[in-house]
Amino acid sequence: MKLLTHEALWQGPETVVALGTFDGVHVGHARLIRKANHLAALYDLQSVVQTFSNHPLEALAPQRVPPMLTTRAEKIATISAYRPDAMVMRPFDREFASRSPEAFVRSLVETLRPRHVVVGFNYTFGERGAGTPQTLCELGPHYGFETHVVDAVLRGTEPVSSSRIRAALSAGRMGEATDMLGRPYSLCGVVVHGKHLGHELGFPTANIAWPQGKAIPPRGVYFARVWMEGLPYLAVLNIGTHPTAPEGPPSMEAHLLDFEGDLYGKHLRAELWRFSRPERRFESLDALKAQIGRDLELTRAFFRERLHG
Repeated sequence: MKLLTHEALWQGPETVVALGTFDGVHVGHARLIRKANHLAALYDLQSVVQTFSNHPLEALAPQRVPPMLTTRAEKIATISAYRPDAMVMRPFDREFASRSPEAFVRSLVETLRPRHVVVGFNYTFGERGAGTPQTLCELGPHYGFETHVVDAVLRGTEPVSSSRIRAALSAGRMGEATDMLGRPYSLCGVVVHGKHLGHELGFPTANIAWPQGKAIPPRGVYFARVWMEGLPYLAVLNIGTHPTAPEGPPSMEAHLLDFEGDLYGKHLRAELWRFSRPERRFESLDALKAQIGRDLELTRAFFRERLHG
């Protein structure tokens, strides 16, 4: 997949363009990209995803910016997995936000040369979100493209949305979040030095630096799968209150099952599959050690059923 930082850098042939913020890159967004890929293959065009390197609210209302479901790198990797030919990840700034709907379309046509444009049912664009899918349908014939509006993907009776996913995460409903994302919610970070308490207890843990700005699920213990250097490891992962900054980002520690070795400085990606239990204090280190042993058994049982059952 070719990655561009601005649509003006496109030098390729005519395209099918999927437009959207792609906040979280959930199953609804996946449907858009697959539709664009299908049309590109059908008409011998290039499929291009145009999205943003920042959340639009960073430019429009910074005080209302929600926590991230994906970092920039995660967004690129997730969209890339759906195999569009190219991705334009441009900044959303005041100038871009102030364009009239027709100016937006004119710029799109001059740069990406779309023959087909794919958008979601609730897509808006242009100044104050005045442009809608209907606007694209009306302007398309004049500018030489056909508009395809993709219906909502439902879970229950409601459309999948980034706000629903954030609500599920904040409540610890990891299975629900996974279903809407199309993959487990992930946290990526580098292993840093911690207090070494886990090592003293016989359960060494990787202390992972919290990815700034990411959505925070409830404090507690999770059944997790941790990826390191392309290999997956089952893990017990704890999200806790950082002792030196209780109001700041939480701490994150993972014990990788059946792993021995030095993890310091390694980049890990932790998939949170299930919330197991809330954070709690223990009366003694022996009680904590016994609970960790139970956590390990429960983690093995969970993944034995989920991955091999």
